[in-house]
Amino acid sequence: MFRILTKALVIKDNRLLFLKRSDESKFAKGLWDIPGGKLEFGETLEDSLSREIFEETKIETDVKENLAVSTGINLKDKKQYVSIIYTAEYISGSIKLDLEHSDYKWLTIEEAQNYNLVYYVKEALEKYDSFKIKESL
Repeated sequence: MFRILTKALVIKDNRLLFLKRSDESKFAKGLWDIPGGKLEFGETLEDSLSREIFEETKIETDVKENLAVSTGINLKDKKQYVSIIYTAEYISGSIKLDLEHSDYKWLTIEEAQNYNLVYYVKEALEKYDSFKIKESL
């Protein structure tokens, strides 16, 4: 059994949005994550991502580039997860976190390295850093 997740590096003023997973979270308690969640039946990847970002933060975003794909296995629930990671541009709104998250920060890639990140976030940051370098050439 596997689940498809959509995730995003949300960009605002050259900083990225990170969400700290709360103690009530079912996954990665206390680690820093990026917005996103499970694909629902009938949704496109982009619609799923926009919905999840809004549910978790109450901000509006514009989904941009498909950045990376990451896979992982959760031995507790015996499921494999496929995370499809995008970039998304912040459009508007003030952040109001859901119960799965206890804090948020807008960080540079360099600042984010000092935080305990979920495994796929580390992979996404490496890809994003490479993507930014290619864009500047």
